[in-house]
Amino acid sequence: MSIQHNRFDLREVDGLLLVGPPETPLFSVPRRRSRPPKVRLAPGEWHRWQINYRFGDQNGPWGYRLETFNVSYGPNSPEVFLGPPTRTVDGRGPLC
Repeated sequence: MSIQHNRFDLREVDGLLLVGPPETPLFSVPRRRSRPPKVRLAPGEWHRWQINYRFGDQNGPWGYRLETFNVSYGPNSPEVFLGPPTRTVDGRGPLC
């Protein structure tokens, strides 16, 4: 089964959920030359992915954004996110 989320590629393979890295906006900084590998989640596990951006142009002020995505696999309650994640990817980069 494959699901195309608006920011992630989610695929079920052999009883695991493969979570691809989030799409980065086209005109954002920092440029990311490499993409992290997909994360594999077993039922009951959850994953936190953080990524940051800087936006703007030559004539306007810069805008900054930090996005945190929490993805769980299986029939989990919302309380699953109150504990530490099974996997974490810190995709934050320098914004200067």
